[in-house]
Amino acid sequence: MWVGARSARPDGMTSVGRGLPARANARLARGRGRFVDDVRLPGTCHVAIVRSPHASAEVLEVDLEPALALPGVVAAVDGAEIRRRTRPIPEGWDTLVIGARRVDWYALAAERVRYLGEAVAAVVASDRHTAIQAAEAVEVRYQPLPAVTSAERALEPGAPLVEPAWGDNLLLTQEFDAGDVDAALARAERVLSGQVSSQRITGVPIEPRGILASWDAGEGRLTFWESTQQPHQVRSYLAQALAIDEAAIHVVQPHVGGAFGLKQPTSQEEVLLAFLALELGRPVKWIESRFESLAAGGHARETSCEYRAAVDGDGRITALRVEIVADVGAPTAFLGWGMSLVTMFCVPTVYRVPEIAVRLRSVVTNKCPWTPYRGFGKDVATLLMERVMDHLAGELREDRVAVRLRHLIGPDEFPYRRPSGAVLDSGDYPRALRRVVGRARSGELEAQRAAAAARGRRLGLGVAMELTPEGVAVHGSLMNNGYDGATVRISPSGEVTVLTGVTNPGSGNETALAQIAADALDCAVERVTVVQGDTDACPWGLGNYSSRSVIIGGSAVQLAAADLRVKLLAVAASMLGVAPGEVTIGDERFSAAGRSLGFAEVVREVYWHAYEGHADKVEPALEATRYYRIDNINHQPRPGERANLYPTWASGAVACLVEVDPATGLVELVGYHAVEDAGTIVNPLLAEANLHGAVAQAVGGALYERLAYDQGGQFLSGTLMDYTIPTAVELPLLEIEHQRTPSPFTPLGTKGVGESGMGGTLAAICAAVEDAFPELELRLGELPLTPDRVWRAIRQADRKEPACRTATSASATRG
Repeated sequence: MWVGARSARPDGMTSVGRGLPARANARLARGRGRFVDDVRLPGTCHVAIVRSPHASAEVLEVDLEPALALPGVVAAVDGAEIRRRTRPIPEGWDTLVIGARRVDWYALAAERVRYLGEAVAAVVASDRHTAIQAAEAVEVRYQPLPAVTSAERALEPGAPLVEPAWGDNLLLTQEFDAGDVDAALARAERVLSGQVSSQRITGVPIEPRGILASWDAGEGRLTFWESTQQPHQVRSYLAQALAIDEAAIHVVQPHVGGAFGLKQPTSQEEVLLAFLALELGRPVKWIESRFESLAAGGHARETSCEYRAAVDGDGRITALRVEIVADVGAPTAFLGWGMSLVTMFCVPTVYRVPEIAVRLRSVVTNKCPWTPYRGFGKDVATLLMERVMDHLAGELREDRVAVRLRHLIGPDEFPYRRPSGAVLDSGDYPRALRRVVGRARSGELEAQRAAAAARGRRLGLGVAMELTPEGVAVHGSLMNNGYDGATVRISPSGEVTVLTGVTNPGSGNETALAQIAADALDCAVERVTVVQGDTDACPWGLGNYSSRSVIIGGSAVQLAAADLRVKLLAVAASMLGVAPGEVTIGDERFSAAGRSLGFAEVVREVYWHAYEGHADKVEPALEATRYYRIDNINHQPRPGERANLYPTWASGAVACLVEVDPATGLVELVGYHAVEDAGTIVNPLLAEANLHGAVAQAVGGALYERLAYDQGGQFLSGTLMDYTIPTAVELPLLEIEHQRTPSPFTPLGTKGVGESGMGGTLAAICAAVEDAFPELELRLGELPLTPDRVWRAIRQADRKEPACRTATSASATRG
């Protein structure tokens, strides 16, 4: 409700809820986007990075002279010099607060490398080709060391140590519990046990990472163009690492060709490029190659979850014990390992489980470090719980939907507190599940099965719930927190400009922010311009991650615009000779007592007549800056409670139809239905566009994508021929419906939609493949479902053998 005025429409909205195209679409479609590599400065040099060919080794000597001798080479640097002249890269999360171990990580490794692809030296040349040639000429003498390439091996006594000073390979151990799980397991009618695992994976943005850094000695300023999600954090971290003032750094985010979490700071390359620009006094550019992106740009999700579930005589899970082991790669200042913490935090997702115990072990190995990736651990928690529910349904010989409905939290139980500390804000999980099942089972499902059988294929339907908390706020973090700022200004001629601390990685959120501002001011959305991604122009902000741009950034825009609305309303009321509460606002008109004023008229009064009767009671000009701090975050829990890190909890239900070729194990997704609940949807068109992208990535994770290493830590997935991602050919028409249960903790009821569609899709595809073979005891617990893995699972299930190494095992039944 708007203070002091009645709206012309009952809901007070004119722009929010409209499906407007993203404002950048036309420009990008015409090829007029401006990405980092499109920024061309006179005298720019190019940087190539020397990366370790070993998973674990001592760096004995780095000889830069062969590179420096090549024509066109300007400079070269090794890790020893970087360590002498820069500080460690700042941490994304405060490990002391979280209870994790930390390491000092520099822009180049000096004494030891911990994964293939870790940067050890860099060369600067007049052009990119020469820089690459010079990097190949650098001679590095290594002493290879034993590598550990699996979490299981890393936990064994006597395993090689990734960080010898630690004494073991555990970065983080955490747990929570409620009730006596062991006693519940002992008295249970049934005990289900099994294992679910997800593979190592990464995002594949169209535009890999890129940086252009330029030092102006006369101005004493570093300008830093980067394809990043968080310009203000880049500025702060560069200032810390290089020991210079933040005011001397200007970070600009041009267009971004996809991010998915991979472009959050901090990285070796950011500090390295800034150091080189300062040293050389001329622009330096680095554009990541696809191999660098795949091998060293950040990995995610390699997690194994073992479970034991106690089931009573009514077929309800009364207790659950979960052991989570996450292979987070080598430790760095990246915050990626936090994904494993979120997996633990989200269990048991949308389900009611009275007694629970969950333990997490985040294990370091000699592989590329984790960095944030869409889903951020929530996807694994959903995959786990949906596989548990399907396992239970199989053991009980009951319908999988009925089993879920028996366990779902009801719509009247919110806010719902978990033992993990999570406080779920709102939702109607049963309605979403019933709706998506109705959509998927309607029509010609049996005819589709028959048609598939006639082609020698099997058709299966799988359903899954998902829970996707958004807007994370980590205690003690400059990187991830639950606030953001916005400035809204109205020019003397009536144009509205929004300057926001949240950024756009290609999602179109600037369009939604314009819609929110337009509604708050009751002006046309066409009046509104949004400025993002510039630390000189925009108020301090935390950028883009965890779907926060609208739920937090949009709320800040609304607050700032509402302040201006109050000023305009006061002036308009004075001009109309009535009290502010008597003014009706709509269609850019302020109306009362049969008279009306246009938006531009009232704006003009504020600027032109600051000392006269109508505007002399308000502060001159029309500009407001506000910061919004989201509710439902608890960083100071009471004794016996744990902190809540997520304020809003989007949810959904997914149904997938697949066809499986029994002769080859090939799985094809042929139908997709989802009912997604992200609360109030500001822009349905862009919400669905984000969901389409997430579903495509989830299909890749379910069926195709896997980053592989050999036992020695050599990387085997260095090209897109080796790391297979889905295309439009592999995707059916995606049928998506929005269910709206607004969050009580955000002004508009928004919850965030950027990561929805991930976890439910992973689980529903697994369930669909099992459903395609109802005569088999088929249990799929290991991703991805590649043809060879599915083929073996079918053959083993046909022989009544365990489906695969990580498949759910048969239940143990009392008596």
